[in-house]
Amino acid sequence: MKSTDATRRFLHSSGAAIFSQFWRVVVAFGTMLVLKRLIPAADWGLWNWALPLFLILGALRDLGLVFHVVRIKSRPYANLLALELVWGSLLVGLTFLGAPLLARGYSDPHPEIVTVLRVLTLFLFFDGLSTVPRIYFEGELKIGRAVAPELARNLFMAVTAVGLALAGFELWSLVVAFVGSTALYALMMWWRAWGEIPLEYQHGETLRLIRESLPLASIWFLTILVRHLDPLILGWRYDGELVGNYVFAYENAFRASEIVFPAVGRSLYPALVAFKDEAARLFGAFSLTTLFMQAVEVPVAYFLFLNAELTLLILGGSQWVEAPTFLRILCFAPLVDPFTRLGGEVLKVKHRDALWIVCTLITMLTFLVGGIVLTSVIGPVGMAWINLAPLGGLLMAWALYQIDPGGLRDLVKKLAFVYLAPVPLFVAVHVFTAVASKERFGLSLLAIGLSLALVYRKYGDDFITYFRAPKVSEP
Repeated sequence: MKSTDATRRFLHSSGAAIFSQFWRVVVAFGTMLVLKRLIPAADWGLWNWALPLFLILGALRDLGLVFHVVRIKSRPYANLLALELVWGSLLVGLTFLGAPLLARGYSDPHPEIVTVLRVLTLFLFFDGLSTVPRIYFEGELKIGRAVAPELARNLFMAVTAVGLALAGFELWSLVVAFVGSTALYALMMWWRAWGEIPLEYQHGETLRLIRESLPLASIWFLTILVRHLDPLILGWRYDGELVGNYVFAYENAFRASEIVFPAVGRSLYPALVAFKDEAARLFGAFSLTTLFMQAVEVPVAYFLFLNAELTLLILGGSQWVEAPTFLRILCFAPLVDPFTRLGGEVLKVKHRDALWIVCTLITMLTFLVGGIVLTSVIGPVGMAWINLAPLGGLLMAWALYQIDPGGLRDLVKKLAFVYLAPVPLFVAVHVFTAVASKERFGLSLLAIGLSLALVYRKYGDDFITYFRAPKVSEP
């Protein structure tokens, strides 16, 4: 790929990713405003426990091959499809049969838990099928081809879930809408990819490819655990209503991250692959993307800390009584480790998978052991506190320092400005407004805008220069 073509594809893919993410966020936000009021917190608790379980099973289904095919020249999409069909179907069957055993991990008795788990095995199957064309479009920087299926999936999910919830189906409105939207997405993705995606099967190579991808499988499995361990631990120890309240707080604490990260991350990785041998440009891409993400996350965290009660009341209604206590702690979780999310992408393209595994494993064990211990000592709030101690991030920072010491020092200085510049604005809001007041809420929104303006004034030219620069050197 020549420089001009690669840059054009990168920019088009970035634009498509941002548009798709914006649509998803808007639709999901509107849907949430309705569903959080129609579905009881206890049903949300079961859903918030079951969904992470199937995301973990999805990582086990993929065996890391979905990431490995992107970083090798001869991309074996047919072998990946065979893995999803054969191993994926077997895992679906095992999960269906083992649903009663899995249900024992949830302490709050629910009469339909086994049925819910068995229906969600359909999601496991359809999600695996959709993975192949999705990886093809992302790996070839053709994300625009995936936009229509993503829009349709999100719209189907929203309309179906709200319609069923209004009809009184509560928990099942989530289950049916989720499975149905995933099936629609898989069908549309294959419709768009068929005849375009190369499906030449590499005979005798699947097991070798799986062996090569196992480090990435371990990374993704651990990453999913780090992200979703909280409801699994809380669901094992507490009732569904508490789990629902905790996850509602957690979702909103990380909402800015989940809006920004997919939009930049899915286009960043192919670009990192393109200049993996150019350390300065590699680290420059990581640095500016990290700076951009934190510029958004930092003022949002300060806003949530000052406005936890009113924010959750607006977003979910009055049933989320326990959630503000969790949110005032969890809102700082995205800030304590600014390096790991995108730093892992850097290590991945440098084939330093083992180090990434160790970083993620340290954080996962910290959350697991610390979560169990702290919830035993101080109750469920202990799970929120342990999220402020992702110890694997220290090792990740050291690994990035080894790649570009000067680049990391420069990034730390820039991040210090991003973290500290908004502080006087939010301190002023805290001092001059009342708790849970409309004045505090409104002035906090203004403080977010001013914070973003400060960062843009200082680093806006760097962002513009980077995104306009070619993403691949001329051969």
